[in-house]
Amino acid sequence: MSAWRLTVPLAAVLMVALAFADDAADRAKVTELIAQSQQLVDEGDRVGAMDRLLQALQLAPDQPSVHSHMGYLYELEGQPLKALASYGRLLELRPDDEYGRARITHLFYGGEFPRRLRLSLLQYIPVSFVTDQCRLRVGDGMDELERRIAHTTGVIFPEAMEDGTGPISVDIPSAGGQGVVGQARFNRVCYGYVAVPAGEELRMTAMVYYPSELLSESGTDYAGLAERIAHILLRVHCYSRGAYGLPPQVADRQVVKVWLCESGPTGAEQYGDSMFVYDIERNRLPEEWLREIAHEWGHYALPRMGRFTEPEPYASGVLGEALFLQLLADEAGLVVGDPWPSLGARTAIEGLWGDGEVALAGLLGDTRERTMDLWLREGPNSQLAAGLGSDAFDYLVGMLLWVEAAHGHDMLRSTLLKAPGESPADYYYGYRQAIKEAAANGEITIHAGAYDPDASTLSTPPREGAERREDVTLAAGDRAWYPVYLLEGPASVRITPGLRETKLNLYVDELGPLPLTGGEPVSLGRREQGWHTLTLEAPAGGAPVSLGSLVLTTGEGDVPAPGL
Repeated sequence: MSAWRLTVPLAAVLMVALAFADDAADRAKVTELIAQSQQLVDEGDRVGAMDRLLQALQLAPDQPSVHSHMGYLYELEGQPLKALASYGRLLELRPDDEYGRARITHLFYGGEFPRRLRLSLLQYIPVSFVTDQCRLRVGDGMDELERRIAHTTGVIFPEAMEDGTGPISVDIPSAGGQGVVGQARFNRVCYGYVAVPAGEELRMTAMVYYPSELLSESGTDYAGLAERIAHILLRVHCYSRGAYGLPPQVADRQVVKVWLCESGPTGAEQYGDSMFVYDIERNRLPEEWLREIAHEWGHYALPRMGRFTEPEPYASGVLGEALFLQLLADEAGLVVGDPWPSLGARTAIEGLWGDGEVALAGLLGDTRERTMDLWLREGPNSQLAAGLGSDAFDYLVGMLLWVEAAHGHDMLRSTLLKAPGESPADYYYGYRQAIKEAAANGEITIHAGAYDPDASTLSTPPREGAERREDVTLAAGDRAWYPVYLLEGPASVRITPGLRETKLNLYVDELGPLPLTGGEPVSLGRREQGWHTLTLEAPAGGAPVSLGSLVLTTGEGDVPAPGL
């Protein structure tokens, strides 16, 4: 028994001694590898130098000097993101390391502001950041997409202002971008970043330039406005990429520049990757600021759709303000757990802008009535489809908003991407192609809130939700009218939720009724390709029916090209 007690401490001592010997050998090897790396750098062999440091890193991943030397070598190689990551790890291991902090400061202020960062690095950098999370509902279920966003705060000089130089000057383009009407000067900037879908890497998305209080002609401090605009711009970027995959993924260095100008007529214009916001001294209502940001981002991110004679050549701006502000309202409901336009959701929007009441519900409602309800009232085969005036402009926007309300993000994205050109006819054609593709892959869902309010009679008004009308209920005698695009061949429809006790009457192109039981498909017979109408009616004496969606199957057929 005593021998056992003596053997264990002896073995432990031997193991500790061996461990110390191994550690000492590793430390000596790491020191040797670092010295070799330094010599190779002096000789111009950076590849060999990095190889030595990677070997050292494998032996001693928590050795601060390894990360210090790797940061320096990454700087020499022109890889600032990797250099920042190395210096960040150095400071995690040795928080008071003056060299690491000095090099990080140099990377931020010694040249081009970093285009990419890591969230974990923000605690060590010499710039103040505000971080937030953007949430997007990607389907009718509970699926959500989450992205981290961040923007700088405080006094930051534009990277183009080198030491000892004054403010930067930028040409202000004339309407249409065909000339220059003047110049504006800027000496402050707010940088905005959005996280990649996976991981913690932040990529620069926006630069918002503005004049300081001393440079301003009126002595106004625009820092708060610039930061709020950057914040909203980052959110609409997440919406456009997450919901529609637009704009297409581009090189990391493509960054949108926003120029806050004191001169010019009230409003904003987008030219390439620049957005000019004019007359910033005039205090707009909060919803007007939101509308302008979403409008110009629509011109930037969405494909062109026009060319109209009025109210402006391309409808992508108005479509963008509607889509992105709808998603902003929907996110507010997600955040507070109470869907738009609940008091909690509206209060969340006011807190986001931070400047009093935001009449977003009224703005969304006005746009919906002016555009989508116009398209529903005129019908899909209206002569407005071939027009180029303001009514035709609203008609096209309304049709695309109806696609979003009826089918969701995927169908609208498919419609936009399948349009072969930028004329209105191309987008009507794009929808027909999107329907053809969806029909080949299975069923097509039309949300109950996509009904025509003028052709329908509902005893209980639905809730004006963020993206569509919600909580559609049919009481006895109520009718809900829907336009549907069917392909050549047999078709059927069922309704959700599929409750067996649900009993409705169905009219197809105003003919019927056909009995419709919840969850059971009803054949529509063989139909010609084109637009048709479906009307749901609650029979007299029946209980109210809460309607979710119409689910269609439709036969395949060739889709004629635009104009044929």
